[in-house]
Amino acid sequence: MDSLNRLHYIESGAGPPLLLIHGLFDLLETWERLIPLLSDRFRIDAIDLPGFGRSPLPEEWGESLSEMIEAVVAFLDWKKIEKTAIVGSSMGGGIALGVAGRHPDRVDRLILVNPYGFPSPPVATEIARSRILGKLLPYLLRDPVLRRCAKALFSRSLHDPRLLTGALIERVTAPFATLRRRKDLFRFLQGISTETMREMDALLPQIRQPVLILWGENDRWLTIDHAKRLHQRLPNNRLITLPDCGHLSQMDKPNEVAEEIRRFFFV
Repeated sequence: MDSLNRLHYIESGAGPPLLLIHGLFDLLETWERLIPLLSDRFRIDAIDLPGFGRSPLPEEWGESLSEMIEAVVAFLDWKKIEKTAIVGSSMGGGIALGVAGRHPDRVDRLILVNPYGFPSPPVATEIARSRILGKLLPYLLRDPVLRRCAKALFSRSLHDPRLLTGALIERVTAPFATLRRRKDLFRFLQGISTETMREMDALLPQIRQPVLILWGENDRWLTIDHAKRLHQRLPNNRLITLPDCGHLSQMDKPNEVAEEIRRFFFV
């Protein structure tokens, strides 16, 4: 594979294809509680997006969302998957929508888990573009500062505090142990453009595939307005809220998420 589709991934199960896409500051292990609950009915591929987990960010990198969308399609080409359903968490939900909007023949249906809505970019992109912070932070975010930041991020992302373990913090910080990877993270954030997000937003009414939106009611990062806006703009969707559940529904409530996905496909 070339640099565009050299993505780290894991595969599991048998059945119709199901691609899992994580969100910002996350990696494919975010699905570890969900995958065993679906592997008996689906052939699952979970990927690390470029610049996250064990997938490198290519040297040549343009607009981040567009590059991510094409990296996903290149991965499907490499795996010889003509058409797949996609589960996307947070930013991964936006990327899943982008794949469906730009490459509708490659997507069977979508499951969006606490998706980040269009068209405004994440606040982190503004920090990354700061003339001072954007240059300094890759040097400052070393252990133990990186671990403290990760703990703060994931304590806000998870409703169940028991999930916030030392092993989790180690896992999510390990990919950014080197200065190179931290600089790549900021390069990715700086590449997210409002113009592309608006373009993706304009494509939403054209997405005809069935869409399931799962929303953890206790999300402390995003308001449910993100889900409601997608619910209004997508022609064929269903919105389900999950109580006692935070931003990472696949970690907080894997059984409930798996049950809704199964119902979405087979009932």
